[in-house]
Amino acid sequence: MFQGHAIGKYTTVPGHHHGTVSATAKDQSIKLSADETIYSEGEYALAIYQVEAGAVRIYRLTSSGQRHILSFCGKGEWFGLENGNVRTDFAEAICETRVRPFRTNQDAVVPIDLLHIALTNLAKAQCKQLIISEQSALKRLAAFVQEMADRHPEDPEFDMMMSRSDIADYLGLTVETVARSFTKLREKRILRLAGKSQRIVRLLDRDALVALTI
Repeated sequence: MFQGHAIGKYTTVPGHHHGTVSATAKDQSIKLSADETIYSEGEYALAIYQVEAGAVRIYRLTSSGQRHILSFCGKGEWFGLENGNVRTDFAEAICETRVRPFRTNQDAVVPIDLLHIALTNLAKAQCKQLIISEQSALKRLAAFVQEMADRHPEDPEFDMMMSRSDIADYLGLTVETVARSFTKLREKRILRLAGKSQRIVRLLDRDALVALTI
């Protein structure tokens, strides 16, 4: 995977030992194509990453090969922080994406708050658990759209970037069910979809969206 090749170029920055991340130069950002793998399960965890543009999906595969998406990471968000030294999941670019890696080691300058990243990831996991606990497919999708909208609090229109298949694997639904639920949200005049792949969401009634999630 690209992780090993990219990390091999980095130079460790000596510093205090309170954390595990060393800063990297701006030109070490890495551009990825849609569906390009960043790291895979079983690889050594050599770095954590920040999304500078685009979006990343984090997922696991069952023994039967079924994909379960754990989270989506957008611009400014971090991923790849592991409890141990080996990856337990996969990370892929959803679309054209740019990420910046920060090498993990025991002799590093810490440019970020690792505890904050860990707590943020925990909050995202808890949010997803609440979403998938909803029995109604419409409620699950409404909660997902609300989650995405919360990342763009000042924007009535935003690009989800995720395909129907991504959303289905995140919510534990079928692609067909996700499509039908989007149709219901449009019919209720809660949102409008635009763009070639219908991924651009324009919220028409944010209060009604929130009401569906309660």
